[in-house]
Amino acid sequence: PINWYHLGNAHAGKILDGQWWRLVTALTLHSGGVHLAGNIIIGGIFINRLCRDLGSGVGWSLVLLCGALGNLLNALVQSPAHRAIGASTAVFAAVGLLAAINMLRYRHSLRHRWPLPVAAALALLALLGVGGENTDIGAHLFGFLCGNLIGLIYGFRSQPTAAPTTRRQRWMILFSLTVPVFCWLLALQGR
Repeated sequence: PINWYHLGNAHAGKILDGQWWRLVTALTLHSGGVHLAGNIIIGGIFINRLCRDLGSGVGWSLVLLCGALGNLLNALVQSPAHRAIGASTAVFAAVGLLAAINMLRYRHSLRHRWPLPVAAALALLALLGVGGENTDIGAHLFGFLCGNLIGLIYGFRSQPTAAPTTRRQRWMILFSLTVPVFCWLLALQGR
């Protein structure tokens, strides 16, 4: 039998020792049905909105990238024994991405209220991201911050009217599906 949690959790010490695939595999593990359902429901709302704005390929690729970066930053600041699981790092990355992209997209129409999307996202982080005995506040915060930073970079570098082509979106969807599978293959190979 395979101990999936042992192989794939975001174990800070092992990540820093070179097991980088844990940055992604940890996003696919959950402590139970309630944990999984919460991430699916809350994440579904924000990731669906992000994919409607940017396209599924770009949206999922950015969520995966920011979730992995959030896990990396969390591993850097936690003790080497720290372990984490769950897609909530990626969910809060999606919230940060949406906040930053919407702040940039609507900065002229919001006038003096341009920080409103980021303030709303921070309120959501405070409401949903800091409660519970097993909540990894660092992972939530770093997911949000990575999403915000990458969202600002994406927003400044892309034209709002120039969405990636269908072909590029499809390649990015394939990338988003392949990376977790590849990471799990590496984890299984190293056991």
